[in-house]
Amino acid sequence: MKTRPLIQQFEPYSWEPSTSEIARRYGLRPSQVARLDLNTSPYTPKKWLAKIAKNLEKMQVNLYPDTSYRALREDLSKYTGMDVERFVITNGADEALDIVAKTFLDQGSAAVISAPTYSYFRVATELMGGKAVFVQRHEDFSDDIEGIIAACRAEEARLVFLCSPNNPTGNTLDEKALRQVLEESDATVVVDEAYYEYCGKTFAKLTNSYSNLIIVRTFSKAFALAGARVGYIIAAEETVRELNKARPPNSLSIISLALASTALRDLRHLKQMVSATLAEKERLHRALQKHSTITAYPSEANFILIKLHKHNADEVHEKLMRHGLVVRNLAHLKGLENCLRISIGLPAQNNKLIRTLNKILAG
Repeated sequence: MKTRPLIQQFEPYSWEPSTSEIARRYGLRPSQVARLDLNTSPYTPKKWLAKIAKNLEKMQVNLYPDTSYRALREDLSKYTGMDVERFVITNGADEALDIVAKTFLDQGSAAVISAPTYSYFRVATELMGGKAVFVQRHEDFSDDIEGIIAACRAEEARLVFLCSPNNPTGNTLDEKALRQVLEESDATVVVDEAYYEYCGKTFAKLTNSYSNLIIVRTFSKAFALAGARVGYIIAAEETVRELNKARPPNSLSIISLALASTALRDLRHLKQMVSATLAEKERLHRALQKHSTITAYPSEANFILIKLHKHNADEVHEKLMRHGLVVRNLAHLKGLENCLRISIGLPAQNNKLIRTLNKILAG
């Protein structure tokens, strides 16, 4: 088997084991496992599924969907206020990142990444044979803008990857800082806004002025459609034309497209889910702050990053797993030493997390 030499040495994207694997490992039922590591919504949008179910027999699943995804682009135009020609529809945000990398990166060309952040930025870059150049964030997790611009110039970077709110730190990007990178570097800047609906802060309108700005969003988080795999890009028309050259023609299903459009036509339900999640986040944050041995960082997304000061994060992570509470272990990443990331779950799941963590920390 002759794979690319790059693949033979490649560090893949990593994730926790499946729910069924975790259940078997710890002698639990799958229903006892709470996935507080994926940053997905804890709510199942049954209302939208019921609407789709009524029309399921009429859907022409024997045919490919409209390759232009026009209907969904029209719904997104109403949702965002952007022209219908300003969107690229993708199979989740990860395919959006892959398309961007395919469009801009050659073997050896550089992408600057503000770190720590979403690890797929690095994966998408390196799979194209590109060079991932990391610029460490400041101690408060804000982006080192001067360092990013300097790295762009030194490496003649094609891309800059930013995330707002940033995963896993939860803080947002400053508009003045973004404009500075757009104006003082020759790179195309990608801003991942996967958690936009939780904070309401977006840079989408800046694409009216900057053709070197690409916004990436997803239906996987606040819209509670992670299993449907729908994402999209917002960019200037000229940028969209170039991105569409690298887009696969039929990577989304008719059912996924219908679910996304159904969600966009029922923003009231979206707002209800977001409001409930944010209320739980504030409650969980207050509970975590009661521990003097923990720093619970403020977050504008649907997760909370915590740093353990007197306990070992690996051990705490393992003990939580034994109780069916799966959180993301980031303890060995630069800038996130001894840190865990906790996604906001249902009230009962959050209650269990608080109780269990209290017992673990009490020793």
